[in-house]
Amino acid sequence: MLSKEITLGGYLPGDSIIHRLDPRTKLLGLCVLLAIVFLVSEPYRLIFPLTLAGAVILLTRLGWRVWANGLMKFKLMLLVTLVLNFVWDSDGTPIQLLNFVSPFSYEGLENALFLVARIALAIIFSLALTFSTLPWDIVKGLQFFLGPLRMFGISVGETSLVLFLALRFVPLLQEEWRRLIEAQESRGIDFGSGSLSNRTRRLMAVIIPSMLLAFRKSEELSTAMSARGFRPGEKRTEYRTPMFSSVDAYAGIIIVVGILGIVIY
Repeated sequence: MLSKEITLGGYLPGDSIIHRLDPRTKLLGLCVLLAIVFLVSEPYRLIFPLTLAGAVILLTRLGWRVWANGLMKFKLMLLVTLVLNFVWDSDGTPIQLLNFVSPFSYEGLENALFLVARIALAIIFSLALTFSTLPWDIVKGLQFFLGPLRMFGISVGETSLVLFLALRFVPLLQEEWRRLIEAQESRGIDFGSGSLSNRTRRLMAVIIPSMLLAFRKSEELSTAMSARGFRPGEKRTEYRTPMFSSVDAYAGIIIVVGILGIVIY
């Protein structure tokens, strides 16, 4: 039941330390953590990002089921990555099973597991941002870092607004897609059996209504924005201005340590 209630990229309310961090701090921290994860060249050096991932999971106080559900949504991508890298990387000592020598190597398996572990860590850190930060706060943080682009004539405000709408629509469309599938399954349509052509035709019963629903919600959103006085290109005031706190200062120290770790290693 939990896997159906939590949508990918959705915000989960809470009062943890991670929730209280300024979105700019979390965005900068995410960039540093992703850099650490993907610049690591040896498996043993994953101990530091693994420790940080465990700390983030504990500090968000969302429960391990939330994180397990988030990772399970990427299980197919992780499995395909593992298999493809294991099959293609055949250099090294062959894997022997009894008297059978396989065309695969232990080094290939190690490299595939290493890559999957880094991708899983990147997913965890990204989910920590979306689980603990409202979409509009994420956009405001991005708008702060993209501020210098105004010197080149780029409208950062409108670009941020488009990004916010995209972030807001992903969980909504995902939820509507799930409801459509459940509605069709309740009518006796089985999406998991039959030939590929039959399953494709069955999916059309979901794809077309979901597209129509997306267009309808877009029209409703544009009408609501117009009714509230939104005018593209005009300067907007802030209802709540992001403020740094002492918690952000401690997080900044960790970020600086992470940056030094990247430079040293």
